[in-house]
Amino acid sequence: MSVFSPAIDRYPQSPSSYWSSDESDVSCKLDLSESRTYDCVLEILNAYKLTGNFLVNLEIVLKDLGVFERLSFEVKPKSLLSDCRHVEFLAHGPVPTDEFNEIMRSIERRVGFDPARPLWTRLFRITRHRGGETIKVS
Repeated sequence: MSVFSPAIDRYPQSPSSYWSSDESDVSCKLDLSESRTYDCVLEILNAYKLTGNFLVNLEIVLKDLGVFERLSFEVKPKSLLSDCRHVEFLAHGPVPTDEFNEIMRSIERRVGFDPARPLWTRLFRITRHRGGETIKVS
């Protein structure tokens, strides 16, 4: 898996549907983790507890990255018991494509969804026994 890749829908689309050649209309779809966004905002605000509103948390992360004024975003409805939120980012005004891609990479690194680690493994500690040893998997 690459460090940065646009979200893949069920129906394949051409790359031009993800990025426009016109720099005034640049957009990208990302899969973001709701729990990583929450944890990131806790760290940014040095807080103990938050309300858990994903939209507000994402705004705080974007402001911390210094890109809130340059982007708008649309959050798609989330499926039940999923940590993944599908978000489409649009650039405000003329933003060079490589600069927009760098912004998307920084958002992906900070709060991107990791499909290899399901939500239930973060909620419950899994203990496996192997040859009399106890191994904690996190």
